[in-house]
Amino acid sequence: MDEEEDSSAVPGLSLPKTSSPLRVTFVGIMPTLFAHCQHCMQVMHATAMSPYSEQLESYPEDVKKQYFQLSEMAQKLKAEFGEAVIFDPVDSMSPQGVWLSIRHRIMRTPCILIQGSRVFSKIPDYEELRARIQEALEYGRIASTEASH
Repeated sequence: MDEEEDSSAVPGLSLPKTSSPLRVTFVGIMPTLFAHCQHCMQVMHATAMSPYSEQLESYPEDVKKQYFQLSEMAQKLKAEFGEAVIFDPVDSMSPQGVWLSIRHRIMRTPCILIQGSRVFSKIPDYEELRARIQEALEYGRIASTEASH
């Protein structure tokens, strides 16, 4: 039986509809932001209010910079790869973050995992990350940039 293919996610790339999305996990310090209900947040955004700005102000500059870099990268990934890629931010201080840090011997954050393999020990530029994701989607393999752990 032939599997139907979906080429809508990445131009020039055909993935079987039954294949699961590629998981890109970012492990790092994630600001904790509290929000209103979904409806109220839509209203706030529609009126150009910034409900998170006061909460973010209390974080150090490097954490805010990392947060905005990650957010921008995630938006680009979603726009380019659609449902072929899931971007999963994990706070390194959460139970899952601690587990990933132990399992992958992550001594410093940020760190990026693709399909559960450590690929970057820092935030790469978008083109580097894009190339690794494309490689993983096309060939099903992930080459680590890690020279040593």
